[in-house]
Amino acid sequence: DRGGVLVACGGAGMNAINPTMVSAPDDTAPLVRATDLAKTFDVSAPWLNRVIERQPRLLLHAVDGVSFDIQRGQTLALVGESGCGKSTVARLLVGLYAPTRGGFQFDGQDAHAVFKTADGNKLRRRIQMIFQDPYASLNPRWRVDDIIAEPLREHAIVTSPEALRDRVDALLHSVGLSPQDRIKYPHQFSGGQRQRISIARALATSPEFLVCDEPTSALDVSVQAQVLNIMKDLQREQGLTYLFISHNLAV
Repeated sequence: DRGGVLVACGGAGMNAINPTMVSAPDDTAPLVRATDLAKTFDVSAPWLNRVIERQPRLLLHAVDGVSFDIQRGQTLALVGESGCGKSTVARLLVGLYAPTRGGFQFDGQDAHAVFKTADGNKLRRRIQMIFQDPYASLNPRWRVDDIIAEPLREHAIVTSPEALRDRVDALLHSVGLSPQDRIKYPHQFSGGQRQRISIARALATSPEFLVCDEPTSALDVSVQAQVLNIMKDLQREQGLTYLFISHNLAV
């Protein structure tokens, strides 16, 4: 979509080539550049068990040597079977995991280095994530108003109650929901509506790059189309850059 390239993956860990974007000008530097990203998890038994049973340490190579570029305003689709490391790549890009090897540059900056500094929050405002499960990614005890307003408060983007309410209403409208929905709880919405709330929350900080970790996999086919259309419209209106993760080639 919009000049994106498909990256396939498989096996115990994920490997990817460095693709060339179809429609990007040669003189334009990519907004997102992942270089030889790798993540290894230690899944060994406890130390005492290993000593008694004479077992070696066990390492899981979830991601091994993934490289790609994404031009500003375009979409890269990352497609592969379940368990091949797609979600690990997503968490590496938003800073939830630190890479075992390799690096991630965002707009020419070493993102993981910046995440550790005082300027880390400024970069996090520009990179947001839409999670896979709309039933698990929203706090069931919070109203929609608080869910969407949380990043605005956390990053001190909006401080006055009136401006905060207006901003939440505008975000709800941008994803096809009513401002009256702000006083409801997540359990009062369908799965597709919950994912729209998740998208509104991700858009609260006016990000440039959205990591979409299978945002439609938990939804019915008809609802998937609605959410995808909203995401395409938002990309066109706001110039968003997407990493779209899926195991479904049709999506």
